[in-house]
Amino acid sequence: MNLEANYENLKYFIESYFNWSMDYADLENLIEEFKSRELPAYVEGLTQEIEEINELKTWDSVQEFVYLYGQRNLNIKRIERMIELLLTKLHGDQ
Repeated sequence: MNLEANYENLKYFIESYFNWSMDYADLENLIEEFKSRELPAYVEGLTQEIEEINELKTWDSVQEFVYLYGQRNLNIKRIERMIELLLTKLHGDQ
């Protein structure tokens, strides 16, 4: 599965917001910052990507993706929580 080609918005979010320099505990605030700063098209794009990831539940692939672009070694449980939080926060206020 080639996540890089399919998830450009997630790649951008990880590289620009949720990179290695940010603490996992800040994820909720980082999502809010992304929503407030980025164009609606990017927010919608990320929302669609997260919905697809949540449907596919290919956590191993997502784990590799997060490591590749964010230099974060998150366990599967944290990956699942990250996707759940993204879904919740991105759907809020819509």
